Amino acid sequence: MKTKFPIHTTLSADAIKVLERYEKELGAKNVVLEKALLNLDTTRFKAKLDTQNIDKLIKRINTGIPGLDDFLEGGIPKGFAVIVTGPPGTGKTTFSMQYLMEGVKNGERCIFFSFEERAQQLVQHFTRFGWDVGKYIDDGYLEIFGISMLTSEEMIEIIDSHKPERVVFDSLNVLTAPADFRTSTAWRSLHRLLKKNMITSLLVTEKSHGIERKEFDDFDFLGDGVVFLDFIQTNDIDTTPMPVMAVQKMRATRVDHTPQPFRFTNSGIAKYRALNIPSQTLQQRIEKRRAERLGIEKSAEM
Repeated sequence: MKTKFPIHTTLSADAIKVLERYEKELGAKNVVLEKALLNLDTTRFKAKLDTQNIDKLIKRINTGIPGLDDFLEGGIPKGFAVIVTGPPGTGKTTFSMQYLMEGVKNGERCIFFSFEERAQQLVQHFTRFGWDVGKYIDDGYLEIFGISMLTSEEMIEIIDSHKPERVVFDSLNVLTAPADFRTSTAWRSLHRLLKKNMITSLLVTEKSHGIERKEFDDFDFLGDGVVFLDFIQTNDIDTTPMPVMAVQKMRATRVDHTPQPFRFTNSGIAKYRALNIPSQTLQQRIEKRRAERLGIEKSAEM
């Protein structure tokens, strides 16, 4: 009597035909089933990843930061999750708001999730740069959630409903600890949604150290890109620290990792790499700052 093997429910119609063909030709034997499954593996994965039809052109999203897109081959690759990090008060929230304003001006839906500031405070922050956020909120292009106590499931529901092209989370340190971030099932579900819908997101995080220290956390490793904002002294005459920005990582992009100066203006962040300060000079300042920090830490240990 011929033994029938149960057909796995996940097999496609084509897969079942392969099984039936082997069964008809060679009989219902284990070796037949193994050969059929090997054949299925080959055809299944080819169907999942059709390299011939993948769009080779990487679509890029403008950041809204003057000059920065030129150093990112046109902008952030669409669908990327980019870490915007640095010590407190270095312009991370302003950077993120300017990124969203660039989106709404282009007719893109955007969401700002803040875990530290009230919505009213955020709107005031927006308007001080002359951005008419009220209009974009009324028109449905911008949603702001201040001091968000939302669960990841609720944020997923909001994103599913609003269908944004840009999302900002400020800051992730309040939402989860870096050590728990990559293994969090809640975050993985949210991250999967962002990737599936090709939503380009900024994930704001806090650093307790400056740009001179080569120290990274789990947020940085997960992100497709890392932009570090800080203040450093650029010359011996003017000791006022200058804001600098460094693209430390951006997948699928050739980048200059050297920190470059920028300015805060009445209309936001302006003129990235506008000041004619050689990269070598900035790098020397960073090395000097690193040496000074190390000297202070060693003295404290003695």
